[in-house]
Amino acid sequence: MNLPSRSSVLLALLIGLCALGEISTQMLIPSLRDLEAGLGAVPGSSLTALSVFVAAFGLGQLFFGPLSDRIGRRPMLLVGVTTYVLASLWMAFAQSMPEFIAGRALQGLGACVALVVARSVVRDVWKEKAGPVMAITVIGMLSAIMLSPVLGGLIATHAGGWRAVSFATVLFGGAALAGSLFFKETNLQPDAQAGRLKTLLGNYALLLKDSSLRSFAIAIACTYGAMFSFIAGSSRVLVGQLGLSPTQYGLVFGGIVSGLIAGAIFTNRTIMKYGPEKIVAIGTSLVAVGAGSGLILHELIGPSVAGLMLPQMLLTLGSGMVLPGSVAGAVIPNPTRAGLAAGFIGFSQMAGATVSGLLLSHLQDNTAFPMVALNSAFAVAGFLVFRIMRAKKGTDLFSNAKTK
Repeated sequence: MNLPSRSSVLLALLIGLCALGEISTQMLIPSLRDLEAGLGAVPGSSLTALSVFVAAFGLGQLFFGPLSDRIGRRPMLLVGVTTYVLASLWMAFAQSMPEFIAGRALQGLGACVALVVARSVVRDVWKEKAGPVMAITVIGMLSAIMLSPVLGGLIATHAGGWRAVSFATVLFGGAALAGSLFFKETNLQPDAQAGRLKTLLGNYALLLKDSSLRSFAIAIACTYGAMFSFIAGSSRVLVGQLGLSPTQYGLVFGGIVSGLIAGAIFTNRTIMKYGPEKIVAIGTSLVAVGAGSGLILHELIGPSVAGLMLPQMLLTLGSGMVLPGSVAGAVIPNPTRAGLAAGFIGFSQMAGATVSGLLLSHLQDNTAFPMVALNSAFAVAGFLVFRIMRAKKGTDLFSNAKTK
């Protein structure tokens, strides 16, 4: 089978597949309070639905990425997107919060397959020049994130609330499934041992010996943890405390996400010149400054739309560098284990979000402080740990050179 052409159609499909997970969450966020009321659930229980999705989305990548190295990208993709569509239907007809949460978990598994396969395909097709293309998929994904809260707010307000939003994710999943039917296999040298438990553990052990990969994993985990604390908590603060409508919230959130797009565009244009490590170093600095500024403003003047929005735009500017830079830094050096590397870096990203969401749910006190405090803690941790690991790597390299 011939390698698929590097067409705009293929790239558009990959962008859509990468965006499924984010669309599933961002469209729903403006309706979280209505979801709880509609299902008769206790306030705050919707955060569990967000966290369960993220956990399933992250854990699944550890297995489905390597499995795509073994059986191919196409069969994994078709099964994953079909699962996503069926789970979205289940959520739309859910009659209780536990039932909705179960559907979200299944939806997370389907979306994680779409993401990890798409990232692996980028490495298969564009090979060593995959870095800028990774950034393009992130730009497209972030554009979807920016528009999704606005669209979700409009649907919830004018088309039937949170159930209509769930039906909208069915339509997005159906479009992705239709496109996937025409997808040609890109894993032309499948590994018959990949995905087996013994081989899987051994491959992960080899992968984690690379200190660069570990530093990228920490950077993306902490950065996404910082982002997710705001994603999960902002609706309750901006809508519940500051009085924004779901549509206004979507517009504010879209403005914040514009920083992500700007960071990803910068990465697309410069990653071949500077390399992933420098891009991620710059990004983690901006993330830390943005989150730290938000915490300081909150303590000085209290919560406000501008005081939350402006620092988060700086944070998302840095995040737009960290996300594609970390993925490229992990996947490009591993051509024969692209699914494995993509799965692990995706798991790291979602692990940061899961921990952040669980902490926020536990610390929630109907004020903005837990959100901005966690936002800052994760951001500063990512900044410090990434630099410590880079410094250690430099010392190790220097020591090895002296020995030789």
